[in-house]
Amino acid sequence: MLAVSIDAGGVQAVARKVKMFMAELGLTFPALLDLEHEVVRAYQLRGLPTTFLIDRRGTVRSVEIGFRDWASPPSRKKLEELLR
Repeated sequence: MLAVSIDAGGVQAVARKVKMFMAELGLTFPALLDLEHEVVRAYQLRGLPTTFLIDRRGTVRSVEIGFRDWASPPSRKKLEELLR
């Protein structure tokens, strides 16, 4: 799992904001900064948050735009299928 922040501002300010957000939610996976919006362009983001589910071979299997409860039974099932 990996997060990518597309917040605007200087590196230090954005890094501080992201670190606080991750800590507040108790998130422990890596968060990268995309200050130049390279990810936005490369993946043609249409909304936030956007989640890309990628299988073990690196193929994008699903793109989920908007909030999802990833702890819900349907979401967990989808994730487990990708981990096989």
